[in-house]
Amino acid sequence: MTATAFFLILLSAGLHASWNLIAKKERMTLAFYAILCTIGAVWSSFVRLVTPLSFFAMPADFHIALGGTLLGELCYGCGIVLAYRVLGMSTAYPMMRSLPLLFIAGITTACGMGKPLTSGAIAGMAVVFVGCLMMPLRKFSDFKISNYMNRSMLYIILVACGTTLYTIFDSRTQQVMRDAFPEVSKPMVSLTYYSFRAVTLASMFWIIVLCRRRTREEALEIWRKRSWMPLLAGVCSSMTYLSVLLAMNFVTNVSYVPAFRQLGLLIGMLEGILILKEKCTATKVVGITLILGGLVMIVL
Repeated sequence: MTATAFFLILLSAGLHASWNLIAKKERMTLAFYAILCTIGAVWSSFVRLVTPLSFFAMPADFHIALGGTLLGELCYGCGIVLAYRVLGMSTAYPMMRSLPLLFIAGITTACGMGKPLTSGAIAGMAVVFVGCLMMPLRKFSDFKISNYMNRSMLYIILVACGTTLYTIFDSRTQQVMRDAFPEVSKPMVSLTYYSFRAVTLASMFWIIVLCRRRTREEALEIWRKRSWMPLLAGVCSSMTYLSVLLAMNFVTNVSYVPAFRQLGLLIGMLEGILILKEKCTATKVVGITLILGGLVMIVL
């Protein structure tokens, strides 16, 4: 992994934790998420003025992979709305960020995607995963499978599956674009793809919001309050994933991207404790220690 990739992923981790903090403090709804997605669509529209690539000129593989990304985002958006209704940030966030790590590593390894992971990297990811599982526990004796078998866990798995899908398909979509247009620089490919992705994603969620009475009312409520929070969350979120897309160009295996984004767990935990006044437990401290130790194992 290059220094550029590490910086981009670290920036992404901080921004991601920040928009989740906003989402948790506010009442997270599909309308909120639609506004969040719209911000990325608006600011990235300038890219279409300078890019030599056209959405409708993309090969069929591009549109198929983009469909996979949209499906993943739909699972992610619905899952995070449900998860934050029943769980605190210090509980939901570590779980949502840790499970995709193993899902993506397993799929990329099974499908032979990218450079094979070393045994040290695999062991490090396992340590990160265990550390993430420790964080939501109140005490060490709660580390039982039965404590994860509930409705809340289903929401977390939905988020994790969505993250896994859009991460893999985003990597695939950019690869299709690079292969089809090798003369275009990698950063331009990433910016162009982000713009295409943001517009289709925002359109999909607004269609869902407008088709249901309840979600229409949620959108009107946000408008009446004149709240800036969805807009601020949208800025953080759009910059988050733009950083991720750029970082994908500087790693040998896409699994390293979600692995290092786990640094955001430390940021998210501190935000939960200092801002949301959530309790700091020994299990959280041990969990963060395992996460950071696992990341070191991945690097080595």
